Amino acid sequence: MKITPRTFRPLLTLILFIIGMITIHAQPVLEQGNFQVFVDESEGIRLAYNNETFAHVEGFQFNFVPTEITGIEQGNGENQLIINLALQDSDGYHENFPEEIELTLSHTGQTFHFEAGHETFNHITIKMRELDEHYFGLIEKLYPGNRKSPDLRGETIDVDVHHKGEENYAENYASAYSAFFMSSNGYGSFFDTFARGQYQFAKDGATEIYHQTDSLDWYLFYGPTGDVIHREYFGVIGEPKSVPIWAVGPVVWRDDNGGDSTRAGGSQEILKDLEKFTDMKIPLTATFVDRPYSNGTHEWSKMDFNEKFANPEEWIGIINDKYGMEFMSWVGSLTFGDPYFPGLLPGDVGYIDLTHPEALAEFERRMEWQYRVGVKGHKMDRADENFPMTAVWYDEVPQSETRNKYVYLYAKVIDKFLEKSHGDDQFNFARAAYHRSQPYLSAIWGGDVRPNWQGMSGNMANAMRAGFMGFPVWGNDTGGYLGDGFIDEQLYIRWLQWSVWNGMFEIKIDGMGGSGKDRAPWQYSQQLQDVFRDVTELRMAMLPYAYSLANTSDQNGVLMKPMTYMYPDDETTYEMWNQYIFGDAFLVAPLFSPNNSREVYLPEGTWYDYHDLSTKMEGRQTITKKVSLQEIPIFVKANSIYLTGDIYRGNSKNWRGNLEGNESLTIHLFPGEPGQTTSFTYVDYLDDDQEKVMKLSRSDLSIQFNSEALAADSHAIVRLDSEPQNITVNGEPVEFQYNDDQKTVSVEINAGSDIEVIVKQ
Repeated sequence: MKITPRTFRPLLTLILFIIGMITIHAQPVLEQGNFQVFVDESEGIRLAYNNETFAHVEGFQFNFVPTEITGIEQGNGENQLIINLALQDSDGYHENFPEEIELTLSHTGQTFHFEAGHETFNHITIKMRELDEHYFGLIEKLYPGNRKSPDLRGETIDVDVHHKGEENYAENYASAYSAFFMSSNGYGSFFDTFARGQYQFAKDGATEIYHQTDSLDWYLFYGPTGDVIHREYFGVIGEPKSVPIWAVGPVVWRDDNGGDSTRAGGSQEILKDLEKFTDMKIPLTATFVDRPYSNGTHEWSKMDFNEKFANPEEWIGIINDKYGMEFMSWVGSLTFGDPYFPGLLPGDVGYIDLTHPEALAEFERRMEWQYRVGVKGHKMDRADENFPMTAVWYDEVPQSETRNKYVYLYAKVIDKFLEKSHGDDQFNFARAAYHRSQPYLSAIWGGDVRPNWQGMSGNMANAMRAGFMGFPVWGNDTGGYLGDGFIDEQLYIRWLQWSVWNGMFEIKIDGMGGSGKDRAPWQYSQQLQDVFRDVTELRMAMLPYAYSLANTSDQNGVLMKPMTYMYPDDETTYEMWNQYIFGDAFLVAPLFSPNNSREVYLPEGTWYDYHDLSTKMEGRQTITKKVSLQEIPIFVKANSIYLTGDIYRGNSKNWRGNLEGNESLTIHLFPGEPGQTTSFTYVDYLDDDQEKVMKLSRSDLSIQFNSEALAADSHAIVRLDSEPQNITVNGEPVEFQYNDDQKTVSVEINAGSDIEVIVKQ
């Protein structure tokens, strides 16, 4: 028999195996702090924390050819290994397909990074041993079968941006995707590629990760909770984009300001709406116009304002000056066939080639005109519909990457345009997103949802999936998008009461349907109007907290945290989609039916009823909570801090006056058990967005709160079971009043000095 490199392979493998045995069995082969890496030629690679395995990589395939470990070498530094992998066969296509490659494994902090590649590779597969774990992330759609549970165990998931799902989905166009998932075993997985992929979870004892790409660029992030895992993740992809305070408040809009036979539409309709909201004393901070509002094809391609929106600098100036609000517009990365736009990808809709220099220059030229007249942000639509995935781009992009990379470039390009004109004082939100968009995309919204109970609940499940993927700020079209504009009043009330606890709070107020009415609050009863006012006032009061959360998500995770995100060891949470943790303090349990009660699961710890702080409950139990139409179940976690205050007015300056130095804050303190501590990073909008760390701790005899100096006077409200003996602020005894009904005590704190509050029990 003729001896060739391929027929010699078994002997070569045996020799390498014998040589490698000496190092392979000197386990662990890498150890830093509490982390260990174990490598075995037959078992693969195990990652452990305190010698407890949290992830087990059984092997890799390149072009579907399996590999085996043949040796280990020290890499560059103590935290890196070079693992030699032998390919078990040829791929049948490439003459220069390698017989052996080097896999680099690096460890930094709580992150493990795997790298390998070769010019002949087109397909990468990772096979992991299934450790009785559950999986969350990858996709915003309710896949499979419109199922709301976020748990993907046992499922096969395709990771490739597209706008439609199965027939009759409760949500349409929920189009956020990511090659990132979390495991209940305490790690996050991130394959850093734009290439399409497929994930098979817990099938036949294994989990397989596949991407159609030429290189392995894979991360595993260890963490006991989702926020810790995302902290490591954001360290790789970059910090999420900052969010201006006006975009954190209540935002209203109509789907169509173009007008029809019953209404003129145009800029005057926008101003008339704002006048009515202001007359009703409903606070708002921003609004935007959806398409159609422009000239050109599909009333968009010119990207300007048509005759109905003439003189935009004047009416946008009124929005800014009279109402104290900011203005945004709808944008699309397509022209619907504008014959004068260079660099369009082939197809009827005319997607802009976002790598083409002339196309980018023309896109920016048209958008700059909007910024000059006062547009501060965009609702970024489309990019996921009818996309020409086989089109050739100016910069060569593999076909396997086109749909995913395009939505990333869309966010990056629009952010660049906005940043050039407005710096950080701008906001963009999209329905289509992919990983690495976070540094360029302020928020995502959950697509074109149906205006019914099923649509609302389906959108809630979308939010949980987006949270696992690491999109920090999520919002929805409050009241729904599709169908009749006028919706059931109880549904509308419950939807408003949920959306106020979204990362982004936007409310759609139109939609002419069979009822002949839109969804503006003045079309409804006094009860609905009162609820509308209450939730927008609550959101304004919560600005200090929500603004801080949105601008510290790189450290503290997403705003709407799924239950498993915070309690991965609690199996009760794995299929839970209908409640979540907002920030670190609140458990939010919306109502998704006409019933005025629901079951709420309280996880470990102590919880207080937000609407009645005298009610104290222990966790690890499910309760049935009945509420009035004025509220939904909200609970506050012991050992937490949150802030409310009056720091931004928007249109409320018209009935409350300008702040003019009268800003105020309330610091809400919920001490834990003796020995417990917590902290909160407050982003002080009144002090040039300085980050100020607040700390709360409890001992057997006292409670202590510390904070850096605040720019506004404040008072601290402490939840206590009984009246304290005394309280000092910065070492000086102060007077206080104990509210026995709410079990709280309040003390005043002056601005300008570091804060130390000690409560003696």
